[in-house]
Amino acid sequence: MKKITKAFSLVMAFFLLHTIVAPAPAVHAGGSAVAAEQLTQLSGEEVLDNLLANGLRLPDGLEADEFTQNAAKEIVAGIESGTITAEHIPYSYTKMVELAHNILEVTGHPGVAARSFSALSGYTLQDSTVIGAWSNDYRYYNCYGYAIGQQVFKDPGYHSGKSFSVSMGVAEIADLTVSDLDALGYWGYKTTSKPGSLAYYERVVAVRKGSNDYHFMKSDTSASDWTHKPAGNQPMRWNYASPGYKIWTNEYSFQNVNYAGSVSYNSTIYYIVYWAKNGAGPQPTKKIQPVL
Repeated sequence: MKKITKAFSLVMAFFLLHTIVAPAPAVHAGGSAVAAEQLTQLSGEEVLDNLLANGLRLPDGLEADEFTQNAAKEIVAGIESGTITAEHIPYSYTKMVELAHNILEVTGHPGVAARSFSALSGYTLQDSTVIGAWSNDYRYYNCYGYAIGQQVFKDPGYHSGKSFSVSMGVAEIADLTVSDLDALGYWGYKTTSKPGSLAYYERVVAVRKGSNDYHFMKSDTSASDWTHKPAGNQPMRWNYASPGYKIWTNEYSFQNVNYAGSVSYNSTIYYIVYWAKNGAGPQPTKKIQPVL
């Protein structure tokens, strides 16, 4: 009996030793999925190189440059922490969403959220308050679609057929917004001055950008009650009377779980005031010139 017990103990010790010290799967091309945990230890350039070597497809319009390197590293960190999953990606910029989907394919981490929800559920939103109850429909339109009343997950310029890149300055993004509104049947102009109030026929949206994403808010005619919808998440009410009160982040609520922000939007804020063509407001004979 003692010999059997001793033999069993040796087997268990051997198993435990190899379980503890065995290295994680190597990051290499042509093999199994890339280990996201290992990638988080690398530089942005090394992360992207490894992902490309393992078959990552870059979205059209993205190059293997510093922007994409930094974006890939951020996405891998989000996958590892559980804030980015196959069904939930917390960006409004469509190229970032596509890049995240493609990285998820390479890393093979579609279900990591299950182990992380409980750890993340204790977060309390800092700057916004959730509006209403969760709906699965929220996944299918982003902050831009929400702000201008179009339930699509698209970038500025989509409705007017113009190209977009997050490398554009925020003023250019505001110009694209004005162009889209024009195509949708509205007069509008951009300004860096927050309106004190609006005429009953006017609406206003605000836009700001960060290093790899952008964000929009909208307000009613008081111009002091602002709401927004981070990416494919639940709409929220900004806790302050002015969008310029502080730096924005992409903190959000998804399926009744709150998450801390991982992106900061710290550019100049542009406000786009607009109203319906052939409506109650002034009807200019030509396109309104931007207000600088």
